[in-house]
Amino acid sequence: MAEEVVATFAGPLNSFAINLTLSNASSSEVQSVGISGRTAKFPVTWDSMGSFAGPATLTSTAGVDTEVVVANFSGFAAGEQVSFTGIDPDFTGAPSAGVRVLDMSGARAFVQFADGTTGFGEFEATTAGTLRAVISK
Repeated sequence: MAEEVVATFAGPLNSFAINLTLSNASSSEVQSVGISGRTAKFPVTWDSMGSFAGPATLTSTAGVDTEVVVANFSGFAAGEQVSFTGIDPDFTGAPSAGVRVLDMSGARAFVQFADGTTGFGEFEATTAGTLRAVISK
């Protein structure tokens, strides 16, 4: 099994609906996932992470109202998928500016695995019209 988490901001790229899916394609439990809005095409601040769904438990979210957000999990096992819908990022310094999916390109992400290792990736546009980051250790 690959040692990675695949993170996808669903498209279309010109959509203002920011939704994130995380798929654990590793052999380890995921403890946390972080995304840096500082490195996005246009830096963003995370106003809200929206609603969470999945078999894992979201134990906390740190960094709301900043440029780096971290979601902490319990029970995010190998082969599972979780999602956030209705995420509200704004351009840094413009708290009422809408952000499109494409504006999140270049954002860097990290994963902390339960075995103590860390993986890194960057969101890039796909031919399917989404943004995707393969976060590998």
